[in-house]
Amino acid sequence: MALKKKDYVAEAIADYEAMSPKEQGQLVVQILEDQPILMGFITNLADDFTDSEHEALVDSAVILINSFVAAGIPVQMVPHQMVEEVINEKVENYDRKAEKDELTGTAVLDISDSPLVFEDLKNRAIFKSNLAEKMEAERHSFNVVLDALISIIERSAAASMEKKTDA
Repeated sequence: MALKKKDYVAEAIADYEAMSPKEQGQLVVQILEDQPILMGFITNLADDFTDSEHEALVDSAVILINSFVAAGIPVQMVPHQMVEEVINEKVENYDRKAEKDELTGTAVLDISDSPLVFEDLKNRAIFKSNLAEKMEAERHSFNVVLDALISIIERSAAASMEKKTDA
């Protein structure tokens, strides 16, 4: 009998979608308290995106954090330095890729640290916001930020795991 591999991100998306707006709001508030630097970064992006796109970014962070928690992996508080490092790295990678190719959906997947997670969260965002109506080039900023959020949260979770194994 083969073990069935769990898709914690897909489960976290389904669980989040099944929550009432009040429950989702409570979860967002909890993440705001636990991750003030990460959520402050996302909050500062509000003017750069439509309300529905910004909401999709907030939801993506909450969903990804919850998927790690469901897998038994804590996500330590994200430090300022990590946010800055990842943003700079992602912008550099995207700019380098843009010089060589067009930034199509597949090119973005090539750049992402976690293409499957990126694809799941991007597809949810397209469904939940007005991103589907925009041209691929117009989605570039959203893709860069979403990819950066995923990397920031994953690196923070990895740091939590390293602390656990060192203890």
